[in-house]
Amino acid sequence: MSDTFMEYLIKKRSTPRDLLLKVLIILTGIALVFALFFLSPLLGFFSMFGYLAIAGAVYGMWYLVTAMNVEFEYVLTNGDIDVDKIIAQRKRKRLVSVKCSSFEELGKYKAAEHQNKTYQTKLMVCSNPEDPEVWYAVFNHAKLGRTLLVFNASEAMLENMKKYLPRQLAFEVFVKRTAQ
Repeated sequence: MSDTFMEYLIKKRSTPRDLLLKVLIILTGIALVFALFFLSPLLGFFSMFGYLAIAGAVYGMWYLVTAMNVEFEYVLTNGDIDVDKIIAQRKRKRLVSVKCSSFEELGKYKAAEHQNKTYQTKLMVCSNPEDPEVWYAVFNHAKLGRTLLVFNASEAMLENMKKYLPRQLAFEVFVKRTAQ
């Protein structure tokens, strides 16, 4: 078998909740800037600190709003999948590393099917869980326990994963699915 290496990057779409939070951050930041701007001259000799606080408030507002720009990167290397969360293209955090051979379930994600199932960890690392092209995998992880991983997968990624899946699971997902 030849070595497999593949990267896939997906941007998380903003939800109405995210947009509301961004608006609240901006409005709070603007109110804070105005309050500090009018209070700074009253501080007399210490007014410089007020102006520094204004600069800090503007920076904090920018930092919080841009921190809501999230991307997920999946790296498939010889049957190992690493999932990273990239925040505002300035911070990267490894969420999980898992072998495809440890998958117990794999398929198209439908939220209703997983509503009554219990998982110790749910990782929603997709653009939007309601997209029709979102997949899920269930596996046991040493640190995370029984885990549900919801992710976007390209056809090329699925094709490369197929080689490393347990034989019965690969048959159920890829052969039975195309036969139906």
